[in-house]
Amino acid sequence: MDTNDLPRLVIRYKEDQARNALFLAIALAPVWGIWALYVSSWLAKALIQGGFFGYEDLFCLLCFYLGLVALGSFTVLVCLDNKFALTQDGLELPRRFLLDLSFLRKRPWAHLDLIEFKNEELVLRFGNSLQKGQARFRLTGVKTSDLKDLVIAVRSNSPETRCVFDRKAVEMGIPGIQANPNDESFTAIWERDLASRFGSTAFVPLEAKTKLQDGRLTVIGQVSFGGLSAVYLCKDNLGETVILKEAVVPLNADATSKAKALEMFKREAKILQTLSHSNIARVLDHFVENGRDYMVIEHINGLDLRAYVKEHGPQPERLIMRWALEIADILQYLHAQNPPIIHRDVTPDNLVLDRTGSIKLIDFGAANEFIATATGTLVGKQSYISPEQFRGKAVPQSDIYALGCSLYYLATGSDPDALSESSLTSERTAGMTALSELISACTAMELEARLASMAAVSEKARQYLCTVQQG
Repeated sequence: MDTNDLPRLVIRYKEDQARNALFLAIALAPVWGIWALYVSSWLAKALIQGGFFGYEDLFCLLCFYLGLVALGSFTVLVCLDNKFALTQDGLELPRRFLLDLSFLRKRPWAHLDLIEFKNEELVLRFGNSLQKGQARFRLTGVKTSDLKDLVIAVRSNSPETRCVFDRKAVEMGIPGIQANPNDESFTAIWERDLASRFGSTAFVPLEAKTKLQDGRLTVIGQVSFGGLSAVYLCKDNLGETVILKEAVVPLNADATSKAKALEMFKREAKILQTLSHSNIARVLDHFVENGRDYMVIEHINGLDLRAYVKEHGPQPERLIMRWALEIADILQYLHAQNPPIIHRDVTPDNLVLDRTGSIKLIDFGAANEFIATATGTLVGKQSYISPEQFRGKAVPQSDIYALGCSLYYLATGSDPDALSESSLTSERTAGMTALSELISACTAMELEARLASMAAVSEKARQYLCTVQQG
């Protein structure tokens, strides 16, 4: 593939029908495989040597049995084809959709007329007058992270494609998806969302396929935007996926404030580049290009905890305590730096469960906090901001408050009340006494009443896990 092309993205799915068909085809393999091959070889020998049947009869029987082998092999091949690929040129759909796609399973982006998330199904519809067709996938068989990549690919390569999303798709947190009762075009949704979020800034997002750093980075598409930063998915010149974070400063900030904000952004990038922790997304580079400040951040392949809870529901106490121990270890490392690094944005959105089951911390909110201080703009997720951070006086214990709020979300599936002490009071969480006590201790309104350090959080989580293990 040319280095200028969109990297090939493979999305896998699961279908009960395909799995059942594969099981049946394999179960019948002795009939269409071994037996048919044996008979075919016997008939071929008879055809060569001459026999009881006429040559035409032998030839027809040979073709029949060879066709049986070919049909069985093709059935297995179709059932095993459980993925589709996205490239800059278009989409390559699985073989099982050959009939639905008029035997054209490789389709250019220009043919994609509709992408629909409805009734837990993903539908791709192609509207070319001579080559119409569609493919349907069960959403339960596709990873949320892959759906996000799919939306980004559509946004980048086929912006005029109509998109229809139901409430389920909105709740999955797929970027760029909003409830859309009027079936607006993707472009209309995107432009309206951009206007609402960046109406007071001079921000113009980078377009897909934009090259940066003399071609070393290629923008695939915009993942999200909010607060005072924009986030893009990119590929480097080695083909690795990375995250690009761009600083965005409001128009209403004066020149001094803008300069101060960008200075803080650069300072943060330099500090974060020195960090070395296996559970922290690494800042790989920081650069300025065309008057814009960027950070290149390691891409963590996984699902953030907000999306995970939306997909799987509130989690059990033991698992939450294990996660609390992991997160506290990460934050303790940050707080032990000189000077201490306060994350300022410890939320389920910034805690990613990777494919090994480990928790990774991403998206440092320090830059947003610095910019907020410089511009007089409050930045942060309201339900997770401690009272002192709300007043602009964040301390390491502010991260403890946010961690307690995140634990509350993991147990309930709901954000806690803003600027309040949280605890578990519902019937569903009635047995989570130790977790409720930990959440209360983390979210105390006064610093004196709150747990003093991440080491104290780790100790409480460790005591609980040891007790459960011994019991």
